Amino acid sequence: MREALRRHRFAFALIATLVAVLFLGPVIRREVFVVRDHTDYFQPLRFFTTVHLRGLALPHWNPYSASGEPWLANPQTGVFYPPAWLFLFLPFHTAYMLFLAAHLAILGCGAYLLFARSVSKEAALVGGVAIAFSGPVLSLLDVSNNLTTFAWVPWVLWSVHRPVRAALFLALAFLGGEPFFAALAAFLYVAVRVIPSGSEESGGRGGAWKDILLTAVAAFGLSAMQLLPFLEMVRGSDRAAGLSAAEMFRESMAPADWLRVAIPPRLSGGGFDHALSQHFIPVIYVGLAVAVLAVLAWVFVRRREVIGWTALLVVAIVIAAGSHLPLGSLLEHLPVTPFRYPSRVVPFGALALVALATLAWDRFRPRRRWADLVIVLVLLVDLVPRAAPLLRTEPYAGPPAVYPSFAGRPAKMIRIHNRPIVDRPAWIAGYRNLYHGRFDASTAAPLIERRYDRFQTAMMQDRRFDLFQFAAVGFILSDHWIAPPFQPLATVRGVTMFANRGAPPMAALWTSWRAMPDDEAALEALIVEGTDAGLPVAGAPPSPTEAAGPRLSPVEKLSVDTKRAAVVVDAPAAGIVVITQQDARSWRVYVDGVEERKLLAGGIFRAVHVPAGRHEVVWRWNPSMLRIGIAMTIITALSLYASAFVKRFRRRKFSS
Repeated sequence: MREALRRHRFAFALIATLVAVLFLGPVIRREVFVVRDHTDYFQPLRFFTTVHLRGLALPHWNPYSASGEPWLANPQTGVFYPPAWLFLFLPFHTAYMLFLAAHLAILGCGAYLLFARSVSKEAALVGGVAIAFSGPVLSLLDVSNNLTTFAWVPWVLWSVHRPVRAALFLALAFLGGEPFFAALAAFLYVAVRVIPSGSEESGGRGGAWKDILLTAVAAFGLSAMQLLPFLEMVRGSDRAAGLSAAEMFRESMAPADWLRVAIPPRLSGGGFDHALSQHFIPVIYVGLAVAVLAVLAWVFVRRREVIGWTALLVVAIVIAAGSHLPLGSLLEHLPVTPFRYPSRVVPFGALALVALATLAWDRFRPRRRWADLVIVLVLLVDLVPRAAPLLRTEPYAGPPAVYPSFAGRPAKMIRIHNRPIVDRPAWIAGYRNLYHGRFDASTAAPLIERRYDRFQTAMMQDRRFDLFQFAAVGFILSDHWIAPPFQPLATVRGVTMFANRGAPPMAALWTSWRAMPDDEAALEALIVEGTDAGLPVAGAPPSPTEAAGPRLSPVEKLSVDTKRAAVVVDAPAAGIVVITQQDARSWRVYVDGVEERKLLAGGIFRAVHVPAGRHEVVWRWNPSMLRIGIAMTIITALSLYASAFVKRFRRRKFSS
């Protein structure tokens, strides 16, 4: 690594400088990107995570969205991702922009090193700039978890014959926040390591598989602190059950759209190119010069690398096509949904096209440094203005304040709309609720607990007021009139917030319930019959024939945070204490300090049985998978360091 930094410092400095020029103005003006997912997803996500980490607290749980959801287990939060620690030490707006800029530079430098294995340093520099500023990569700025993982893919391939180094970059790729991209990087590593197995450096096929095994074990160990909680979160989610074809193949890209890699886009004000069949990647333009050079590589360059990069391009085309090809019907029947939005793999196709163009440029370029700098300038002039609508910035004014501060507290809010959401601040869309701690029954997360997703679908599709009450929904954002008991509270740019003054609290004591055999049966009973005949509770003791006192009673006190929820209740009779927060394996419940059996009300919300009297009920987060993962990561890191130390010691001893 030190040798690479020394030999290639000019290229690294140039790529970093070009990225800095692109970001310098907004950083000085204290501005941030505001198009698409920046403002309502990644900025509040980073803000919420940063606030807790600065307070020296790990944000295990997000109690505000989806009636509670795992937070630290979601790789997108970047709790264990070293570059994300920028947010701990810099002003938020500066950290946000530098975080994105750093990954463009990481991608460009990694691609340069990868290309320099096959072509001259000058041609590799052209390739590094071309991929870093290509339309597909700049389109990833607003889905930064895709960018942060993709940035490490060239580094993984560059380290193909260095197992420990490859493991480190694979671990960084996963910690960057996009598991699907990290998996693709792992598959590419295996393919590149195995195919050229006859070379002296690879040590034959047996040596290749030995390196792959070492890389896999080391990468798993280094990322275990994030990977194990993530796998636990996925197990009960809608991804494990398999998404519908409509959801899985949303934003599929027609194969014919790939012709537009050589056609400049025409973006609307919202950052959409209406000529494309998908809008997840709004700019797929890689430049006319790159496209022409890639064609020249296919015609005139007779090298093994052309076949490899062409294969990657074909794979990207097939995956991105999704529902446009018969392969889509096969993916629909997988037991686990590995990805959504097939067009997200377009940047991998762009990497392949740029690599092919680099091979052609190396063959036909004039042997003059000025020629390489000229084509770099041509690429920048051609690419950056095309993506300008995606690079719009505005001054960062902190968390936006809309609607009264009590809205979404203590009752939850939800959205009912007849038209697509356009004005995201008015709808408090995405994760904007996290800025002010507003409780939201929905979520912007890429996955959701399977049973809660089913409950939410039933609640919203049929406008079930009884389910709204059960979930403690007290506020509705809508673009049309909502009938009583909801009453208009405030209107912001055509969006009205309606309040239900009679909404039940987020924690209550139920003295009438129905014992159900399991969680699925409890959910089915809730959806079909509601709670009129009593609250369906999985695993609860039999309900008394005559319930003493009211069926539903408020609690005296409720507090929730990212690792604890506490309720104080004065029960007139034995009952079920319910808090309308989702459950997860790591939650444990204690009544007056004694651990009790967890129950699930309606198959989705945390509950526990309490006898008559005054009790303190506490749910505590006890993340065994996190502890195991941290131990594995520490052991792996120490083992790799010890191995490297021994090798250095032996090398020095032999030299002396």
